[in-house]
Amino acid sequence: MLSRFFTRLAISLAMVLIAVGSGPGWSLAHVSGSITSIDPKAHQIALDNGKTYALQTDVNLANLAVGDRVTLNAEYKGKQQIIIKVTKTG
Repeated sequence: MLSRFFTRLAISLAMVLIAVGSGPGWSLAHVSGSITSIDPKAHQIALDNGKTYALQTDVNLANLAVGDRVTLNAEYKGKQQIIIKVTKTG
């Protein structure tokens, strides 16, 4: 009887941990590199890794220039990437 209780408790706990672990799906990422192009109209920058990144509309592009070393802080919601901050690194 007692082992049956602990089995049910373990299964319930496992289900809770899986649900909490999947959470809202947000994760953070950082990408560093040198800026190769800036498109202010599209609010995008390209880095020397060959990728172009769409920036959140409140990210300020005025202080950035081609050749600047930067770190992009991104949030992921599922597969959608959102660049929330650009920081000069050198």
